[in-house]
Amino acid sequence: MSHHFSSLHLSLLAAALALSSGCAKRQTEKQNQGEQDLFAQYQKSDYEKDMVTHDGEQEYKDEGKGVSPNVLKSIQDAVENVYERDFGRCLQRDMEAFENRWIAGTFSVEFAIATTGKVTKARITAMDIKERKPPKGKKENQAREAKLFGPCVEESAAKWEFDPPPEVDYVYTYSGKVGEQF
Repeated sequence: MSHHFSSLHLSLLAAALALSSGCAKRQTEKQNQGEQDLFAQYQKSDYEKDMVTHDGEQEYKDEGKGVSPNVLKSIQDAVENVYERDFGRCLQRDMEAFENRWIAGTFSVEFAIATTGKVTKARITAMDIKERKPPKGKKENQAREAKLFGPCVEESAAKWEFDPPPEVDYVYTYSGKVGEQF
């Protein structure tokens, strides 16, 4: 059986298309109105004032060179494998002064290294070194803080040298712990 569109079918199809295009037109108008409403709200807001914008190129001053990763590793290795003995020697001073081997703790030392490799200044930036087990006759809350360790480390570090030296003057911070009974 062959299907032929009758004029009635064609009329119905034309009416449906006309209606649907009218719906689509109304939908588009509704979307456009929504966008216009949103834009109107934007105009009334502080959004634009709060927005960070970029107008052209930013000029930055040359910060110079940095220290290469290999030199940084070399500094760390030298502190851990060569100069670490100074930390133990400095701790020994407090152990002898307190007549107590149970002194231990953590510390940070900051030192400036010149391009010659020599340390130009050193300072303890943090230290929590004290008696971890008080001597006989003293209570736990009477643990004494190490007093000789900090100045000894600063004095020792001021004599250190690093090879290879940093490419620029550089401030290095080392954090460590001392004391076998920690």
